Amino acid sequence: MTGFIDVHTHLHDPRIIENTPDIVLRAQDAGLETIATCATMEENFGITVQLSEKFSSVVPCLGIHPWFLDTLSPDWAQNLGQWLEKIPAGVGETGLDFMDKDADRDLQLEVFKTHLAFACDLNRPINIHIRKAWDAIVKILKHHGPLAAGGVIHSYSGSADLIPVLERFNLHISFSGSVTRPNAKKVGQALKAVSLDRIVFETDTPDIVPQFVLDAHPGETPLNEPANVPEIVRVAAARRGMAFETLALHGYENSLNLFGPILKEKTA
Repeated sequence: MTGFIDVHTHLHDPRIIENTPDIVLRAQDAGLETIATCATMEENFGITVQLSEKFSSVVPCLGIHPWFLDTLSPDWAQNLGQWLEKIPAGVGETGLDFMDKDADRDLQLEVFKTHLAFACDLNRPINIHIRKAWDAIVKILKHHGPLAAGGVIHSYSGSADLIPVLERFNLHISFSGSVTRPNAKKVGQALKAVSLDRIVFETDTPDIVPQFVLDAHPGETPLNEPANVPEIVRVAAARRGMAFETLALHGYENSLNLFGPILKEKTA
């Protein structure tokens, strides 16, 4: 049986940071070989890097989430660039989120484009958050062209029709615990539309708790963790109508193509 890779987590999250050693150990016991953990603002760049230094299976991604642009320092771009130049890391979490009509969309676009430039200039994979901004990202990608080191659209929530467009820009489509929701019809349609050489999986730890975890803890508020990836893949395989082992292998190999170069640089 192949291993598993979680392409998007937040191990720095205050809710779980103290339990990270146990979380990583449970992930390894579940067959996880690699966990990508994403910073969300400048103040957690350092802890994200420390986690990657402490745990050989953890790959850091450094970026500023569109929800937290109010935390930007005047020198944020220079700061991010300096971190990325000295640390083997992906770029992100970054992206566009137009759910809040009052959000500063121009600033989101500027910050996202800066992250995109770092990813291409440094040949690093990028971890992208997109909500209600699909037209905007397609416009940017058409101007920018395919991403040299690829990237992840994390916890995909867009339409099935859009997937071939995104794949042409060397992006992978990631599915999270949302694919385990029985009523998640849009996600189910998207799942069936992704090319097998573009599909990857994640938990978004500690959020997007899978349905099977919620069912096992009625009346509680459980947190997500990377050890849940194999079961997410199992549910996805059933929804897609294919063998679990086949889908797991594709997800693993695709994820390794994205994050393998960083792993090699990290262990060199």
